[in-house]
Amino acid sequence: MVIFMKAYKKLTKALVYFHGDYFVPVRFSYDGIKIIVNSVTSFWVEAVGTQKIYHFSVMTTLGAYNLEFDEDAKKWYSYLLGG
Repeated sequence: MVIFMKAYKKLTKALVYFHGDYFVPVRFSYDGIKIIVNSVTSFWVEAVGTQKIYHFSVMTTLGAYNLEFDEDAKKWYSYLLGG
């Protein structure tokens, strides 16, 4: 028996720090709660056709989340890791 856990991505707002050639999230909202990013634990870029999706695994005081920035749509998504 195989059990799949599906994470539900939610459209979110994020506050990011831009520094020339990179950016990192510093705060985002999830279920109406503003959550401060304590650290970015991993980062990777996924190429989907001609667009890129930036992934950030982050640690907060409320747990671990994954944040995604869709470069083409200019939108942020988030989901609780393991949830």
